Amino acid sequence: MREIHTFVRPETPSTLPKVGEIYAAGFNKFDEGTRYAYANGAHELTLFWTDPSSAEIFGLRDQPVEVALYSNGPAAFLLYKIADVCEWSDVAFNINLLPEGERELPSEAPGDRARLVITLVNAADGIVKGRRLVSLDKVMTQALRHVMSEQAANLFVRPLYDIAVQEAHARFPDTDAMVHAAEVVEPTLG
Repeated sequence: MREIHTFVRPETPSTLPKVGEIYAAGFNKFDEGTRYAYANGAHELTLFWTDPSSAEIFGLRDQPVEVALYSNGPAAFLLYKIADVCEWSDVAFNINLLPEGERELPSEAPGDRARLVITLVNAADGIVKGRRLVSLDKVMTQALRHVMSEQAANLFVRPLYDIAVQEAHARFPDTDAMVHAAEVVEPTLG
């Protein structure tokens, strides 16, 4: 008989605002962009899009998601693609950019799958329009854990980080090209 691997479906951290709520108290407008952080035991990718369409909102919940990781010195890039919603896009990160009290290192053991919470916020009014929880593959889980641990262990110099981000964006004409140089490229589960 063939063995089937099952795993407990992860839960979304309860500290996150729910769909229909304000993303951050005191803020009702955001610049368009993306934020990536590790908090509350999960990777969090927050997309700030102005007036997302219903197709984008439903696509976020239902379409396949792929992620990749590219590193360039003190800057690492989480690359992501949501089929029929957004092409490959990237967000640079370094754990040292977070305030010291908010820094949390991933703690998943080898063989574990990390959670990735994707939140879509309407940048025009600050309302959470959609959320999705997916599981990262075991290799991506450990790759992110390793990169963030290395970042935390090394001295952080903001100008060197900024230069590393600029170099990566100058080297690759778009995120599609960066994906080809990524250390890990994998579909998510869920």
